[in-house]
Amino acid sequence: MLADSTPNQNHPEPPRECFPRTGTEFPLPPAMPGAVALLQLELASNVADLEAITRLIRNDVGLTTQLLRLTFEQPARHRTGHLGVGEMVVHLGVEKLRAMAAGTRLLVGQPVGNRRFEACKEFWMRARRTAHLAEELAAGTSARMRETAYVAGLLYHVGELPALLDWKIPGIESLHPAIIGFRMAKAWHFPSILAEIIGRDEAACTSFAARRLLRRINAAGRQASTARSVASAEGRPQDYILA
Repeated sequence: MLADSTPNQNHPEPPRECFPRTGTEFPLPPAMPGAVALLQLELASNVADLEAITRLIRNDVGLTTQLLRLTFEQPARHRTGHLGVGEMVVHLGVEKLRAMAAGTRLLVGQPVGNRRFEACKEFWMRARRTAHLAEELAAGTSARMRETAYVAGLLYHVGELPALLDWKIPGIESLHPAIIGFRMAKAWHFPSILAEIIGRDEAACTSFAARRLLRRINAAGRQASTARSVASAEGRPQDYILA
C-alpha cells in the first residue's frame, strides 16, 4: 500500500532560472547553494577532508542524488547496491567530485520570500529529518544498513520534486508521488533496494531487506511529518541548515 503523500502545487510561478530543465525524462534536482560552495572549498584544498566532504553531500538532496547517479551508472556498482556515501566519495575521487560540484545546479530564490523557494527549503529540511529518523530506527542493524536507511530516508519523498520545482514532464501529472519517485530512481540507475523504498510498495519489494527497511522508513516519514506539523502549529522555527 502506498503511503499518503501529496505534493503542494499551490505556489506561484518560480523564477525560471532557478530550476533545471533538460531534454532527459527527469532532470537532476538542484542543490542548496551553501552546500555546493562549501563542497567546492573542501575539494579545492590540497588535502581533502573526506569526512567533511561526505557530511556536506549526505546533507543535501541534490548532491546525494548526483553522487548516486554517478556511482551507479557504472554497471559494476549495480551488483553491490550499497549506499555508503563515504565509500562512494572515495570511489569517485576528487576530480570527479569537482566536476560534479561544478555541474550541479543551484536552488536559488528570487525575489526574497518566494513561496515556492520557501517550500523547497522546507522539503530539504523534511528530507534531512526523515533521514536522521530512519537511521535511528535502523539502530541495532549493521553500519551499512544504517547508512542505507539514512540515504533512503533522505530521498523518500523525491517523487514530490517535479511538482515542487515545476518540471514539465508529460504523463506524470496524475501519478502518486511514490510512483513518480520510483520512475525517477530507475531513470537515474539507483540500486533496486533504494528504488523500491522510494516506490513505497511493500508488495513490490524483491527482498526481505527492502521490505524490512521500508517499514522503518515509512515510520520515519510519519514521525518527520508529525514533527513538522507540531512545529508549524506552535509557530516554532523549523531547524535546518542551508549548507
